[in-house]
Amino acid sequence: MATLKNLIKSALPLLSTSQVHAVSPTATLQIIIAGILAYHCYPSMLSLKDILFVVLYPSYLMLANHYRFDNNAIVRQRSEDNPHSVTKLKAKFFSGSDSPWFIQRYMPIAATFGVILPLFTFLFSSNKEVATLAVPHLFVLWCQIIGESTTMFNPNAHLFITLLLPLGFSIYRMNLLVEWFLGSVSLVFESSTSSGTVWGFVLSSLNLVFWTYNLFVMLLLRITPEFLSDDKCESPSYTVSIPPLFIQETTKGIIEEKIS
Repeated sequence: MATLKNLIKSALPLLSTSQVHAVSPTATLQIIIAGILAYHCYPSMLSLKDILFVVLYPSYLMLANHYRFDNNAIVRQRSEDNPHSVTKLKAKFFSGSDSPWFIQRYMPIAATFGVILPLFTFLFSSNKEVATLAVPHLFVLWCQIIGESTTMFNPNAHLFITLLLPLGFSIYRMNLLVEWFLGSVSLVFESSTSSGTVWGFVLSSLNLVFWTYNLFVMLLLRITPEFLSDDKCESPSYTVSIPPLFIQETTKGIIEEKIS
């Protein structure tokens, strides 16, 4: 019962019981919209695998955060004087995330290309096929944003889990982006060309180019090396016991040793 209680406290979206009331109205609205989108678009526009991914992958990260990284216990117990205390590490996503280029240019472009334009296309496009093609990527990206908003500044979320969330979602979305782009190309060349089909092609192309750059340059080359430094991504020492397929701690009191 105690284990179940602890698991619930660390459950997705990786918020402890004392933090549940701190969920912003914006995050709550995002979750509601994602649920409405899934309800109205499945199975005509959304596949079961997309819905399963946005449920099972964050659930896996929640379990990993709890059992493998002990809810970020080592980092949380560092003193505030430590240059890599949890408060300082969680103050911003990465070292350049508070820079003008990132806030004023990169993030608005990501929001416009990935969310705003596809959402307007889904709601107002007169071409149903164009709208249908935009939905899967929009839905999965929307769920990624919800996950990032609940882990990025959460002291109970280990930094490696905070990194794995956008990495996993971004890798999964690459297939959706390619399918969206190829479907848009087919609409342009195999059906009567219209302003709607051309718009769908342009929008899918912009998203394919931007999110490919975001994964292979921004996430993998810019953010990941910084996240994986020992000072920022310290974790307990474990060994894998087979059977059973659980991760077991090898050294008791390792947290006290790390912070002493």
